[in-house]
Amino acid sequence: MRKIITGILLVLLALLNGVADALLTWFLPRWRRSGNELAAQLSHTLHHFKPEIPSERYRAMRGDIRRLRRALLLWRREEVQRLTAELQEEYLKDPLSYSPGWVESIESIVVVLVVLLGLRAYYIQPFRIPTNSMWPSLNGIVVHAVDEIPSFPRRVWDKITLGSSYVDVKADREKRLVRWRDERYALLFTRTILEFDDGSQVELPASTGTVLRYLRDRGKIAQNSDGSFFSVSFAAGETIMRARIDAGDMVLADRISYQFRLPKRGEAFVFDTRGINTSSSQLRDQAAATHYIKRLCALPGDFVSIRSPELLINGRPATESGIARVAAALPPYRSEGYHALSPMRVPGAYLTIGNRVHLARPAQFFLGEYLALGDNTANSLDSRYWGPVRQFNVLGPACFTLWPFTSHWGSID
Repeated sequence: MRKIITGILLVLLALLNGVADALLTWFLPRWRRSGNELAAQLSHTLHHFKPEIPSERYRAMRGDIRRLRRALLLWRREEVQRLTAELQEEYLKDPLSYSPGWVESIESIVVVLVVLLGLRAYYIQPFRIPTNSMWPSLNGIVVHAVDEIPSFPRRVWDKITLGSSYVDVKADREKRLVRWRDERYALLFTRTILEFDDGSQVELPASTGTVLRYLRDRGKIAQNSDGSFFSVSFAAGETIMRARIDAGDMVLADRISYQFRLPKRGEAFVFDTRGINTSSSQLRDQAAATHYIKRLCALPGDFVSIRSPELLINGRPATESGIARVAAALPPYRSEGYHALSPMRVPGAYLTIGNRVHLARPAQFFLGEYLALGDNTANSLDSRYWGPVRQFNVLGPACFTLWPFTSHWGSID
């Protein structure tokens, strides 16, 4: 019985030591950190080079590692220091026990990448929101004109906490803006490339629609009746843009939940745009996205119509909290709430004034239809334009705002 109790106590002590060593590594005394690192390194060598180590040498190393771990378990400082010195002298001169630092670093990086890619593919996936179609629930990229650029420490602080970048670009000679385009970089980020008639380019960390609105508000471009833009010239030395650009929210989409439950009306969700014709919309700054995040406003089988500012589901106002906030039309939400499109202004629109649509609920589950609307319906390319989202397009609910550290940080409602 005494041996059993001793064994149980040793197991508990080992568990406590393991937790302490893992969580409090940099607060442990140097002798303990050195002993742990050596034991881990020798164990790695023993496992990695087992086929190449003679059997007697292998048994001796196992015994030495066991003695070192036992001394660490019992917090015997002098014994750990002695064994550490002896084993370093004995084994670290052995070429089999040498593992270059760059090899360890590459192994660690590969493991981290495999874990992250696995999480991204099967569990969670990050998305950057470039536009304000879900404002004020979620923020897209916003451009604020400023009179002057703040000091370097302030710019660094704003970058870390708010994801803000400051831009101050002037025309080096007289030039005219001739074209612009969106460009993705680093997988998650969007920037706009402005091209001028002299062949020069300017890169801005914002979506094209946001940049064009900034230039339009300053009279540098104008919009034609068909939605296209034309520009005027910039004089030499004239400011093209002086602004603070706030990054859009980075959200995490939960890819696993819908494997165990059905989507719920009222939650924010992410879907891809396969088979969805977004190119014909007047909101061209949003049309090129491969993934959208919207409010899931209706389920397969629902009859949907809009009686501004309310969204009607099966003839009654929707009561889910996310939808009700928009329909209440109270600040900070838009005063018009939900509104249907005019068939005269948007030919071929799916959800128009006075129209009621029925979302299909076919026997094939993957073809079930959902209605996706932005909370900022005045500036949202959504189901009103191009129709329902089918089940095979649905990725998962948007569950968490990861960055920047604003009032939106945390779980998404």
